[in-house]
Amino acid sequence: MQCKEECQVFRPIATFSQNIWRYQFPLFSSADELSQVFGSLTTETTPLKEKVKDMLMGSTTDPVENVKFIDTLLRLGVSYHFEDDIKNQLETIFTSHHNIFSEYHHDLNSTSIVFRVFRQYGFKMSCDVFNKFKDTDGNFKEALIDDVRGMLSLYEAAYLRVHGEDILEEALAFSTEHLKSLAKKWEIGAVDELQDYTKLICKTVLVIFDEIAEEAGKIGRSFCFPYAKDALIALVNDYHAETKWSHDGYVPTFEEYMSVAMKTSTFDVLLMISFIGMGEMAGREAFEWMQKDPKIMKALNVIGRLMDDLVSHKFEQLREHCPSSVECYMKQHGLSEKLTLKEFEKILEDA
Repeated sequence: MQCKEECQVFRPIATFSQNIWRYQFPLFSSADELSQVFGSLTTETTPLKEKVKDMLMGSTTDPVENVKFIDTLLRLGVSYHFEDDIKNQLETIFTSHHNIFSEYHHDLNSTSIVFRVFRQYGFKMSCDVFNKFKDTDGNFKEALIDDVRGMLSLYEAAYLRVHGEDILEEALAFSTEHLKSLAKKWEIGAVDELQDYTKLICKTVLVIFDEIAEEAGKIGRSFCFPYAKDALIALVNDYHAETKWSHDGYVPTFEEYMSVAMKTSTFDVLLMISFIGMGEMAGREAFEWMQKDPKIMKALNVIGRLMDDLVSHKFEQLREHCPSSVECYMKQHGLSEKLTLKEFEKILEDA
């Protein structure tokens, strides 16, 4: 009935250095005063928690909506207040509705959310629920590609697969391929399908680039924009690779790490964008030169990446983070940190 391991997602927390300005607000003169403040906050939150609990336990016509509400609590980070209630609710739904999707039509997003939530809480929901999204040839339907929210949910659900669940292996490959391709579309309309907390960032970037393209066109330099756009897309893909390393706990070789991390030092993107405003000093040939990854840029990227890692790697490793060049080199060559830093001095000197 239940999986052996339950999956919970927590955001990595950084360990920041002590605030040099100290914490002057609020000031509490005694432990009693502090206790009173927390007591007051507890008084305020108690009725709110009861209200949410009533919403959670309130019966709805469609049990899928109950599960989606639980997913909302998980994403808001408040589910720990209702752990017992959530488990009881899921147990009731799982045992009472042998085919939870039989009475209603549910799209890919809803199906994936329900599957993921049940698996996260240890319930062995069958992966056969995704069969209805396949065509007669046994492939996932092409129409699903346009459902961005559904594809994201399918991608998340696929990571809760167990050995032998081929359909989830296919789901992961299918969703990964098409989600990666979305970055290349560069359509501001697609932003509306993203989660609320990412919309502002994505829209801001797209608006800025549209403004750059418009201004460049006014001075006869509209040819510049595609180069800058391709550089940014490449940067996003490399950031994605680093994120995957972090999530998978994977430590690449030093060479593999540098092939990605030299780009995430952002020198290429920044220089490509700066070329746009340089007028005749940076014609089309300058952009073509940049795309060929010249030796001077390789050297600059090596210096930028290694110097950055030397300063930040200890702090970054205090929370969930992809390994830096230091950790990769140490593991690959079996060296201490001290000897690794000496090797880096040679690499930097050569660069």
